[in-house]
This record gives sequence, structure tokens and C-alpha cells, in this order.
Amino acid sequence: MNFKKIITAAENREPWAQRKIVDSYSSYLFLIAKRYSDSIEDAQDILQDALVLIINNIQQFKSGENMFKPWMKRICINTALGKKRKKSYTHETYPGEMMSDVVQEPKAVQKLKVNDILALLQYLPELQKQVFNLYIIDGFKHTEIAGMLDIGESTSRTILTRARKKMQSLILEQNKIRIDESLR
Repeated sequence: MNFKKIITAAENREPWAQRKIVDSYSSYLFLIAKRYSDSIEDAQDILQDALVLIINNIQQFKSGENMFKPWMKRICINTALGKKRKKSYTHETYPGEMMSDVVQEPKAVQKLKVNDILALLQYLPELQKQVFNLYIIDGFKHTEIAGMLDIGESTSRTILTRARKKMQSLILEQNKIRIDESLR
């Protein structure tokens, strides 16, 4: 079916067009919501809220088909961040702990699958997880991240650096566990 026809019908509140959008993009948006949530239930809530916003604001979408997914992605991310902000608005504080420089072993990273990396993201502190997702996975710039999370641009860079170091140590730790298990 023609994309423009579906969007026009959705703007006119046609249930079949709304259903088509939900069915076509729910899986994609759920994966985004999952990255920004602590549980499957939270991800489902984020997805539902994002889909409601998308359907209710579809008339604001004026670009072509190739811009529809990025438009929805931004709505989903903003919905997830808004839920986090409402849940508990606390900035992470980092004690004067010295972060050791971890040398990344390329073989450890090459063995990881996407699901392994997404699982490791859950071990990052919340703000680090959000900045890592926004910058590394979703491709936002630090100025955009700073505005979205209400932090300074340099703070965003610092948090990303700490998130990368933490991910490196988690990857190395997971690789060590795999080696230990293979020796048994």
C-alpha cells in the first residue's frame, strides 16, 4: 500500500491506517524503548505511550517516507527520557574514584554479539546508559544530548567517556568469564 495514502488515512483517524502503522513499526520502536528502560514492562509502557503520541501527532509529520522512522525514533526516545525524568530526577554523582585506563582487547569485542552488548548496557549507571545509547547507538550530538537530558555538553562528553570505560571493563570481564567456563 502507498505510504502517503496510509499517512493521510491516519491523519483522518482511519483505524485501519493506525493499525497498519502500529503493526509495521512496533517491533522497531520496542527495541529502542528496551534500550532506555530497566524492564520489559517499562519498555512496553514506553512503546505504548510513544505509539499514542505518534498516532495523535501524525498530522505534524510533513516529510517523506524515508524520514518517518527517524521521526518516530525521536518520539520514542523523548518518551523514554521523559518517563525516566518523571520517575526519579537525580543526577549521578561520581566520587573522586580514579578510573583505570582499560586497554581494549580487539578479540574480546569481535566475539560479542549485539545482544551481548545490549545486555551489558543494563549494568551501566542510568545516566551513562542514556548518554551511551543517545551518542553511540542513536547518533545524537553532545549538544542535542545536553538539551535532552538537561546537562552540560562537557558533562555529556565526560559521562560518555566513563560509560565507554565501564563498557570496556564489562566486555573484558565477560570475556574472562567465557574463557574460565571454557576451561572447565
